[in-house]
Amino acid sequence: MRGLKIRNGARELVVHSEARGTACIGRASLVAVVQPSTSGGANIAGYSRHTFASDLPIIWAIDLPVGRRVGIIDTGYANGVYTIGAYCGDNPNSLGFDQQFPVDIWAFSMITAASTGSTSGLRLRNSAGIITHDFMAPNITLPIAAGDLSIAAVVPPGIGRPVVIGSSPYYDVTYTDLEPGYIKTDRRQFALRSSDNVVAYSPGLMFRSGSSSGAPPADSTFTEKSPFFVVDGQFLP
Repeated sequence: MRGLKIRNGARELVVHSEARGTACIGRASLVAVVQPSTSGGANIAGYSRHTFASDLPIIWAIDLPVGRRVGIIDTGYANGVYTIGAYCGDNPNSLGFDQQFPVDIWAFSMITAASTGSTSGLRLRNSAGIITHDFMAPNITLPIAAGDLSIAAVVPPGIGRPVVIGSSPYYDVTYTDLEPGYIKTDRRQFALRSSDNVVAYSPGLMFRSGSSSGAPPADSTFTEKSPFFVVDGQFLP
């Protein structure tokens, strides 16, 4: 099969003109920022809510403000609109729940048309004449760093706005025995960028119950390798 193939130093295929690439198709709209709250004796983490209108399959990229835990906590889709729940937390209160801040979220999908606003640069088409890669558009096929739950990502110098793609499903549920009764506590891992541009997962407190009666269940932890990668977001809309 004819076409352009680009491989890295390890001979891994990174670009193929017959395989469609990806590009940023827009930024989600912020709807609300909700701070931590108390309900029925339970303490609940805050979050922000965002929307994005599209009928394309999407993966989400989220900004990495220094010192703030960030992540996508839920998504929904109805009537052509995605609803995204996000976490951007810092400055925990006396109970350990992070204050929530607005955060930028971008939508990425497969390339469907050429980017606008530029008349020069490299574009690849497949054998049917359809554009598959557009290097004039912000593109996620070229990550600048990667990590997972056990390995931090080191962002190269000169990257002014690193953005993370990937969100850990890690959840840690613990039960504190009060004799009598018990308290349930939930934590979740979020991406955190330090001042020296190291990105690693960091636990955020999501839920703490009031006192429940009876004997506490066994603790429960759900965790996977949870890979993530970082891209250069300086040209994102």
